Amino acid sequence: MNEYSPEALYIHIPFCSSICTYCDFYKLIAKGERKQKYISHLVKEAEMKKSYFSALKTIFIGGGTPTSLPFNLFDFLLTNLQRLIDFNKIEEFTVEANPNDITPELAELLKTNGVNRISLGIQSFDPEKLESLGRKHTEHDVKKAFSLLRKYGFTNINADIIYGLKGDNFKKVKNDLKKAINYGATHISAYSLILEEKTILMKLHNEGKFERMDEDEEAKLYQNLTSYLKKRGFIHYEISNFSRKNLQCKHNLTYWNNMNYIGIGANSSYYLGNTRYTNINNIDLYCEGIASGTPLYREANVLALEEQMSEEMILGLRKTEGINLTVFREKYGIDAIDAFPIIRNLINLKLLAVKNDNLYIPEKSLYLSNEVLINFI
Repeated sequence: MNEYSPEALYIHIPFCSSICTYCDFYKLIAKGERKQKYISHLVKEAEMKKSYFSALKTIFIGGGTPTSLPFNLFDFLLTNLQRLIDFNKIEEFTVEANPNDITPELAELLKTNGVNRISLGIQSFDPEKLESLGRKHTEHDVKKAFSLLRKYGFTNINADIIYGLKGDNFKKVKNDLKKAINYGATHISAYSLILEEKTILMKLHNEGKFERMDEDEEAKLYQNLTSYLKKRGFIHYEISNFSRKNLQCKHNLTYWNNMNYIGIGANSSYYLGNTRYTNINNIDLYCEGIASGTPLYREANVLALEEQMSEEMILGLRKTEGINLTVFREKYGIDAIDAFPIIRNLINLKLLAVKNDNLYIPEKSLYLSNEVLINFI
């Protein structure tokens, strides 16, 4: 048992079979030997941190593209997780996947090792849009992936959808959402495209070869897609996330509830007590650190009380239910409105509201969430 007892474990697999044009996560294309070395050291880090695993309820393997791992390495990783973690306590185990990686063998491997939630990086069904995003799958791949996953008993499947490219409109995005739902998605993560530094799309944008859609049009699109998903029976529980009843992502709620979590792998982050850690984002240096018995941090930030409260607001207000004011006061010893007097102004502007002791962003203002959250930095 560890004094922090985190309930969530994140595992980072940085490998991809190709690089998407919009992605700024730590990832690389590597050959088999480097992958094997990385996974063996990842397991060593898990062994080093085993004392943090006793209270785990959720596991999330993300990337990169975890399913780009060779079958034998994925098998090795999952087998060792079974050895190190009490899976009787695990409520949710998510693996991110590319649709074209799903095979009967992989689906069976995941299912027999306790994985019960799959997050498919679909992004769109439009061939031109997929090409702009650097995605290699087709609609046929997605249809086949859903069919295989259902065949092997997966009933909790997320579909990532991206919107915000020039030329996007609600009709196109609705078509993406409709197809994802009809194929079997029980959770939708609908993200607005963000042009990140050092990505291919940002380079093209700077060269005048790529544009985002108009902001006012995007705001209307967001309102329309949220209305559509609600009509299809989805619960809007976070700015960009929608789920069937009782299928909200428990792992991500750990982040938004500002709870402790543990991470393993290069560039993985974790939050223990009042300190946020991030592992080094270089797999060779990462492996050297693990081999020496001392994980190399890229950063370890001890948060002052004011910073902890800021993070509580920024993360918690992403949820449509917002932040419980009594819980905030009990946790930090001060009322949220006293800690952040700007809350009164934001309420007057109808950018925040209070109901049943919860402070939240009203639905009509959710698209402006960044303008609200920036006040708590």
